[in-house]
Order: sequence, then C-alpha cells, then structure tokens
Amino acid sequence: MSTKSDVYSYGVVLLELISRKKVVDDPSFVEGTDLVGWVTSTWEKTKGIDGIVDSGLEEELLASNLREEVEQMLLMALRCTKKHPDERPKMREVVKDMTVRCKKRS
Repeated sequence: MSTKSDVYSYGVVLLELISRKKVVDDPSFVEGTDLVGWVTSTWEKTKGIDGIVDSGLEEELLASNLREEVEQMLLMALRCTKKHPDERPKMREVVKDMTVRCKKRS
C-alpha cells in the first residue's frame, strides 16, 4: 500500500463517521455507487452538509458551533478521497490541519 492509499482510507473513515453509513451497500446509494461517490455527488449538488451528516447528529450541530468544523472535516475527507492520488493531500498536511483545528478548540 502507498501513502496515497492510506490517505484515501483515512478519508473514507471520516466519511463513515460523519454520515454513519457503510462504505458500500447502503440503501440510499444508487446501484454502482459507494460512500465516496454518494457524498461527492451530494456535496456537488448542495454545497452543504445537510443530507450527508447523519440525521442523529443534525440536532447537535444546530445547538452548537460544530457545524462549520464538521463541514471542514467533510471537505478534508473529500480531498483525501479524490479519484486521482496526486490530487490527495499528504498525510502530513492532514495531520497538520487536524492539529491546528484541535488547538483552536482548546
């Protein structure tokens, strides 16, 4: 495995956590679509996290200032799961971004 596939896998895990959907075989996916394809398509149509974020989390997002942070995490996940490996960030960039976000919250 290459580091670019590790970054892709990390992005998939983030998408699973945000959406609470499995990578494949979710009834909301059109046949032949997986989690990455579904999230990418939904994001491109709406440019928002509504409909992507698990409905159980939506109330919590409305009652807090986490909405923007979840959106930024979703955007990072989409960068990590770009189709072409050269378009994906290096894991170092991902970790740096996450570290900066964590420091801002504390």
